[in-house]
Amino acid sequence: MNDLFGALKPLGLLEAVAGMSRPATLAELAASVGVPKPTMHRWLASLETAGLLQRTLDGRRFELAPRSSRLAFSILGNRPGGTIRHEILQRVVQEVGEACNLTVLEGTQVTYLDRVEAEWLLRISFQQGSKVPAYCSASGKLFLALMRPAKRDLLLRQMPLERLTDNTITNTSDLLKELAEIRRSGYALDREEFLSGLVCLAVPIFQKKQRSRACVAALAIQAPVTRMSHANILTKLPALQKAAEMLALTLAE
Repeated sequence: MNDLFGALKPLGLLEAVAGMSRPATLAELAASVGVPKPTMHRWLASLETAGLLQRTLDGRRFELAPRSSRLAFSILGNRPGGTIRHEILQRVVQEVGEACNLTVLEGTQVTYLDRVEAEWLLRISFQQGSKVPAYCSASGKLFLALMRPAKRDLLLRQMPLERLTDNTITNTSDLLKELAEIRRSGYALDREEFLSGLVCLAVPIFQKKQRSRACVAALAIQAPVTRMSHANILTKLPALQKAAEMLALTLAE
């Protein structure tokens, strides 16, 4: 039994890191949790090895790793709130008439956590668990725009900006300009950048962390450009933002 309790203690550390408004040093975490620095070092090493925590760019601070986000949303999906979130996506599809998805960022890619298709014969289907590059997808660009600049710059160095369509942004300077505009506007568009003929609009889902808030997921709609132009898809922005606020409330459960 003591071994079990000992194994669970690092999970309390994981919860502490998740609740902090910024990455913390080993000393800060040791003081926050109330354990000696050698013990904290051991816990951090275990969580790093498990892929649940990662170091920041300077190597001195610790933050949640992508696997933690995936685990958190898997747990949320199996709680009663998971059904509520899926129903919110269904209502968005009924209102806007196009496919809707819920995504998180994992490394340099966006992962689909949930998706509801629209009832059209002509549609482009993605499955739960599908992954798309962050730099050329609406949700991915949203995540990049809203993260800390140092973390964003590190990820961009890891991304080969390959041209997937005629509209794909392959110049880092041009991408940074668009990310700045996304940060100002609060939404992102995919103008046939990932797939020719497919447009997408994404908005952030925020989770409060003490006095700040973090973008932990994105809500997006997708449509063939033959049904919805770049201008027309923006008329769906209020409906999408309202649904994102409702989804954020379910994360606070």
